[in-house]
Amino acid sequence: MSVSAQDLVSFLRGLRAAKDYTSENVDQQALESILEVGRWSASGSNRQSTEVVVVKDADLKQKMVEWGARPAGTAAVVLLLVVQDDGSALDEGRMAERLCLGASAVGLGSTVATLKNEGPDEIKKALGIPAEHRARTIVSIGHPDRSAPKQPARSPGGRKPLSEYAHYDRF
Repeated sequence: MSVSAQDLVSFLRGLRAAKDYTSENVDQQALESILEVGRWSASGSNRQSTEVVVVKDADLKQKMVEWGARPAGTAAVVLLLVVQDDGSALDEGRMAERLCLGASAVGLGSTVATLKNEGPDEIKKALGIPAEHRARTIVSIGHPDRSAPKQPARSPGGRKPLSEYAHYDRF
């Protein structure tokens, strides 16, 4: 399959966070495709230090909502990123973005959120994750609920023009 550069740029520019989902399940083949995209994410020195726990359990997803990750509540599936050490925050972010791109590529919506307060420690206990690992970032995935009320934009006016965003040779 060959994709034109313009089509790929359009796809990447069109990625939007979906924070509300329908009750429709995510197909297992679509989920595995998303996980494969994540598996091939780059990592520093190819350490591959980020692992994923696939969460479908409604009670666990509701606990994630209570710990500050609201999109988990209606998502069909939540991917909890588990990192071996704090030195791989960049790799964790790269993985989260790749999982979102994978979701969009198979026609699903997604967003990234973080567990707050006691959430990271409690989710590790609930899922049997070793104490020395970090587990705070989630990727919620599902079929976007287009009828859900839109959240107000945090920064009105859309994106800055390229001339205000990109600086050449000097700030």
